[in-house]
Amino acid sequence: MSLQTLPKGLLLDFGGVIVNSEKPADWQQLVADEFLALVGSEPMVSRDRLIADITAGAVAAGLWRNAMSRPRHPKELDQHTYAMDFIAADWPEDARKTMENHYQQLCYLVSSTKEHRELREGITELLAWCTQIGLPVAVVSNAMCGQVHRDYLAEQELSDYFVAELYSDECELRKPNPDFLHLGAQALELSAADCWYVGDHLDRDVLCGVRAGIGGNVLMPSPGSAKRPYTVEVTADLVVATPKELLNEMRKYSV
Repeated sequence: MSLQTLPKGLLLDFGGVIVNSEKPADWQQLVADEFLALVGSEPMVSRDRLIADITAGAVAAGLWRNAMSRPRHPKELDQHTYAMDFIAADWPEDARKTMENHYQQLCYLVSSTKEHRELREGITELLAWCTQIGLPVAVVSNAMCGQVHRDYLAEQELSDYFVAELYSDECELRKPNPDFLHLGAQALELSAADCWYVGDHLDRDVLCGVRAGIGGNVLMPSPGSAKRPYTVEVTADLVVATPKELLNEMRKYSV
């Protein structure tokens, strides 16, 4: 589809669009040490075991998420399942009880520590321009712990640019489930056909847009993105490198 006019609303992915991310080499150790400090004297596995299971859990969850790009209406992997089944499944019962009591904090630690985030070039200018012309914007993003993303946007003083922030762990579904983009459009009091959606993956984002009947499907490949495990037969309506480039494209339609 050829984009002819500005949308009535803009839906943005978080990772790869609003921010670029890099994984610190020692993130598992950092999470383990913070979690051990958090639980204090409560029963827990050894530091080495904790690091190993945090590492294994992240790998397994990544494989699961890749697989969930195939079903039409995937649900999100909830935090309790991630902590109790992907990390602590084979722990002694007393250590599992400790995890049960602190699984939300563990997931926040993993999400906040696993990636070092930096704003992408031009994102602040894009958001300011959308506000200036009265174009509403919402975040629609897969996330283990959306609160980490909310906190980051607040720290960067960007929260007020968004009418809504929708994260998969809170909505209990994940892209490419088309219902997720429908929820984002509804938050703007629009239909998906009235909106553009900007994401960084064909198999999660562009595919989701196609399924949802989005008005404009924009692909913004992220330099830090992992290679996708398989191809999907979808094509973006527009491909841009950065939010700055997207802003330049959108300005053409507003003249």
